[in-house]
Amino acid sequence: MLKPIFSVAGVALVLVACGERGDRDGDIDDSAVPDSLRYGGTAVTAFLSEASSMNELASIDANSEELQAFVLFTTLIQYDENRQPAPYLAESWDTVTNGRELSLTFHLHDDVRWHDGVPTTAHDVKFTFDRIKDPATVYPRVSQFALYDSAVVQDSFTITFYLQSHQDYMDPWRMLAPMPAHLLADVPPDELASHPFGTQNPVGNGPFRFLEHRSGDRWVFEANPDFPESLGGPPYLDRLVYRVILDPTTRISSFLIGEVDLYFTVDPSQVQQIRATAEARLISYPSRTYVFINWNGRRPLFQDARVRRALTMAIDRQQIIDAVRYGFGAVATGPVPPFHWAHDSELERLPYDPDSARALLDAAGWVDRDGDGVRERDVIRASFELKTNPNPTREDIMTMVQADLAAVGFEVRTRVQESQSLFADIASPERVFDAFVLGWDTQFRIDDRVLFGCDSPQGTFQWASYCNPRVDQLLDQLSTIDDRSSAIPLWDEYQQIIQWDQPYTFIYYEVVTHAVQDYLRDVRADIRGSLINVADWWIRPSQRRTVATRRTP
Repeated sequence: MLKPIFSVAGVALVLVACGERGDRDGDIDDSAVPDSLRYGGTAVTAFLSEASSMNELASIDANSEELQAFVLFTTLIQYDENRQPAPYLAESWDTVTNGRELSLTFHLHDDVRWHDGVPTTAHDVKFTFDRIKDPATVYPRVSQFALYDSAVVQDSFTITFYLQSHQDYMDPWRMLAPMPAHLLADVPPDELASHPFGTQNPVGNGPFRFLEHRSGDRWVFEANPDFPESLGGPPYLDRLVYRVILDPTTRISSFLIGEVDLYFTVDPSQVQQIRATAEARLISYPSRTYVFINWNGRRPLFQDARVRRALTMAIDRQQIIDAVRYGFGAVATGPVPPFHWAHDSELERLPYDPDSARALLDAAGWVDRDGDGVRERDVIRASFELKTNPNPTREDIMTMVQADLAAVGFEVRTRVQESQSLFADIASPERVFDAFVLGWDTQFRIDDRVLFGCDSPQGTFQWASYCNPRVDQLLDQLSTIDDRSSAIPLWDEYQQIIQWDQPYTFIYYEVVTHAVQDYLRDVRADIRGSLINVADWWIRPSQRRTVATRRTP
């Protein structure tokens, strides 16, 4: 739990809640509160998992990406409420098309500085792009830039990219935060992932500056007083604390007593309890995440698509949503969630049908010959380990899957593994796992070659070791088609094949809920992210935790 006094960067900070918990300001009209009274205070947020790194070139988790894009760094563009590109670090851009060739020129603001005072320039953008394209970096999402050929710095604040025209070519710049070349250019690409910049001393150029990181416990950021007005000016908050609280009971108790101001991704079982609290509000929306079980295709047990289909049909996914998610979700049909324009709404999901699952397993040669309740084929038992990271929802999912699969003759051993250790295992070339339960955060530009491409069996995200030549053809075509109407039939075929092959069991599309103390104002979150307007958050003056005297710009 958060103590009343804690040390940040060697300075003792006293967190004083000004007054009792509750709406001390009454039914105040937020529009009547002038900017001068909005500055100050600390917002404490609670997450259920660690953010792995502030190094854009190394991190793979969604929490790190959000902190990078919205808190510590600046991306070239942001998406507006209509999911259209809007200026950010780039004040403008222009394009020139020549057949299928396209040049994209970004014009950067000239008043953005890294937190150590060095100007942010086009050379930083070029450095980051070059490292992404360098195979030695092993950038996890390099496929997002597969059709980007090269970049040329025109001057200190102008850079041009040369690429092949394709759908949503601006999307990668929404979350990619350029890194500081003056600090990282001398680091060998293959050492970037382990460089202390990511976890010990990151230097950004965003609305907040890095202050402290305690592994497994918290990240602490403070307001950047020099954040330029052209990008929105300094944030209202003095400090933002990202706390990692694994236990859901501790998370909600910390929220209800006011030690936490914003509880991200509320455990569904706690929604009604928070809803009954008059001093808090809930923000719910369909996310870009689907939760799935990955089957390791290198294991003999999972190499037959009939087996993978049978396992999906043996799992009562609707019951999982009802019992574990309290209805906050929808049974998934595949890797293209409903928010996306290419989602096939007419694709019927595989049914919950244990009898048909048993028949498929029989046909695939998996039979319980010795009567012990577990099927075999030759000398291989239908027994495997199912893993996940510390996450109560996913742990409950594993328990339900274990029972469902036992009913069709599969023995499941469940294991909860520390997050970073699990990620290292599943991303290793050896693929040290049988199966796991995780969530995948879908981008607005979907390029699933990183998940299912035949040419990347050692790729960071090719966990299923899946290969279907037709899927490769479809994904390659889809990456270059500009016209959506022409792409829809290909997207439909892709989703149909993936459903038939079932490299994953797609469990559900997630609906997320955040809980916000009523005194923390102007918090917005939607399908774009949970921290999209963190610089605009402010705390009603009578209920601030004071940490320092704050200047008013």
